[in-house]
Amino acid sequence: MADTNTSVAALIEAHEAWLRGGGDTGKRGDMLRLNMRDMDLRGSSLANANIRECDLTGSDLSGADLRGSSLISSVMVGVNFTNALLDFTDMTDTDLRGANFTGASLNGVDMWRANLKGAVIDPITLHKLLDCREPDEASAYFALTKY
Repeated sequence: MADTNTSVAALIEAHEAWLRGGGDTGKRGDMLRLNMRDMDLRGSSLANANIRECDLTGSDLSGADLRGSSLISSVMVGVNFTNALLDFTDMTDTDLRGANFTGASLNGVDMWRANLKGAVIDPITLHKLLDCREPDEASAYFALTKY
């Protein structure tokens, strides 16, 4: 696992350099089928990264910037997204059971076929996600559609 953590850390470092340099330095994060379980990624800058089919079970992404990232088909059971920036992130087919989205920014997020069983999403944010008229309507919808 140490080797995996080291290689993931190097990918993230290169991606952050890519972001800082406007694409002129570093390399865009392209993480496919990586084991990223239980990683401390608090405050990481992963905007526009490809994090597809990865296992991030139990990882801490609180305060991370994932805007515009692709998390398609990843396993993110119990991930902490507290105060994370997730605007326009693609979470299609992602397993988000038990994930914590408290205070996360979720504008334009695509959660098509995502498993949100037991996920923590405040009613106001859920209302915006589902484009419902009232927060209570969103809460009722979410309760009825849990897996």
